[in-house]
Amino acid sequence: MNIPTAPVDTILKVVALAVLWLAGTAGAAAQEQIPQEELEGLLKVKIRTVQHLALNPVLVRATRQQNRVGLTLDEIKRRDDAWRGSKELTPFKRSQQESRAGKLLKRFVDRSVSFNEAFLTDVQGANVAAYPATSDYWQGDEDKWIESYRGGDSRIFIGPLELDDSTQTYAVQISAPVLDRDRSIGILVVGVTISYLEARRR
Repeated sequence: MNIPTAPVDTILKVVALAVLWLAGTAGAAAQEQIPQEELEGLLKVKIRTVQHLALNPVLVRATRQQNRVGLTLDEIKRRDDAWRGSKELTPFKRSQQESRAGKLLKRFVDRSVSFNEAFLTDVQGANVAAYPATSDYWQGDEDKWIESYRGGDSRIFIGPLELDDSTQTYAVQISAPVLDRDRSIGILVVGVTISYLEARRR
């Protein structure tokens, strides 16, 4: 007797959807279980780590240099469209990982399972360096940047626990100002994994 079987690609799609559904369920549950106030308490050590990293001379220098270029908003949006239009690691995306600032961020992320990403932006919210590649190039229209930069009156901002598009993992993003002589010239964003938060709650 011949038993009908589904094509392999169909089976793989079903499995992938099941995994995503389970991850989404777990992430939503975790978000409900960790109120924002508790989240901030759990992240105290990581906040200090991100603040310290934002003062690194390599990152400050890279941000200062990009600000001097004076990219127009039209150019930033053009780059953003091209960035989001390709899922591949294009030469431009790769350049943001292979610069001195990009390599520093890569070492920072790779040496700890607590972090899943780190990216640096300029005074307009455009990427300066990123590891791994972010889902878009311009962060200037997102809360992680707006609420941290605040027109130059910058502060630490902690986002919600949510699924990160670029890494497909649940994480909390910490945004910290990049300071040059006490003046905010950009924002550093670092993702802290849900596994770190769960371990801290035990």
